[in-house]
Amino acid sequence: MKFLSDKISLTQYALERLKKRQEIAEKYNLSLDQILDLSLGDNLFIPPSLIRKMLVKEIQSIDPRESYPIDYYSFIEEISRFLGVETTTIYPGLTHNQLIQRVVSTITKPEDSIILLIPDKEIYYKIAYNQKLKIQGVNLTEGFELNLDEMLKKVDSTKPKAIIFSSPHYPTANQLNEKDILSLAKEIQIPIIIDESYVEFGKYSLVNQIKNYTNLTIVRSFSKAWGLGATSCAYLIADPSFVNVLKETYSFEEIPPIHLLLTNYILQTPYRFVELINGFVVERKRVIEHLKMLNGLKVYKSDTNFLFIKYKNNVRELFEQLSSKGIIVRTFGDFPSFKQRDETFLVTLGDSSINDRFIVALIELLESLL
Repeated sequence: MKFLSDKISLTQYALERLKKRQEIAEKYNLSLDQILDLSLGDNLFIPPSLIRKMLVKEIQSIDPRESYPIDYYSFIEEISRFLGVETTTIYPGLTHNQLIQRVVSTITKPEDSIILLIPDKEIYYKIAYNQKLKIQGVNLTEGFELNLDEMLKKVDSTKPKAIIFSSPHYPTANQLNEKDILSLAKEIQIPIIIDESYVEFGKYSLVNQIKNYTNLTIVRSFSKAWGLGATSCAYLIADPSFVNVLKETYSFEEIPPIHLLLTNYILQTPYRFVELINGFVVERKRVIEHLKMLNGLKVYKSDTNFLFIKYKNNVRELFEQLSSKGIIVRTFGDFPSFKQRDETFLVTLGDSSINDRFIVALIELLESLL
């Protein structure tokens, strides 16, 4: 039943994305092909042809009479080799959101408290709401870093069962200070769940700290930097005792064989993808340098594949004007506790053609709006 619920949620999310594109297309008399959705943080720079080629090759390698053309232990061994961690610390899953939900379900019960950052991914709030947990929000500092003093006070006063946050962080695009995270893990004993979905764009990963901090759980995915998206897998790294609890509670078998094969292919030959990721980082720098020259904008540093940008005025008009040109960005009017919700937006970067379309549209609009 839990797995069926996950699938329904994913289907609903996909339908909401399509509905948004359809509404903007109808409003501005555009075709769906003219809509460029840059609001999602998805991978828009890995060539689709590369993934299709991999997909065809792996499908052709499958004997359809076999239920599992790759066994889960071999998959875990590949992750172990790739990361340089013990197999006993690895637990695979279909998506990073699924894994976070499973961790939360395992360590909490209804009416428990949980600490979430303001702002952070909406899915954490939805998971907490579905689990009937009491959400204790803690704002980031003005520089979008962890507010350690405030978090420690909140731990003392509310006795939470866990802390969840993303790093590199959504939506502010920066990787949180490593020393701050480790200081927090040292000061408290409760589980800290860190979503590293965008870590390949950042400067460090905490997976090698699991052996030093038994309360850390690191969740990673192949859906962002690696470009697998709908055919992706995810995994978490945690203390072996907690991984054993997850194995006893949940089954691996919901991961489709083709997902395992594609991810395994990347794990065995990651170099081409690393080259593409490094090329994207260079392209990201180019885009930031262009945008920093424009009046009315403040572009923050990014350790992800998206940019977090502050606009001089209320961002609603800019959003509508970009939408009229078929470009959708992410605004934060639905983040009521986020102090900068009315003046900031997120834009996902892609290849140079996608990025140039956004830059040109933004230049034209700023000339007319400012």
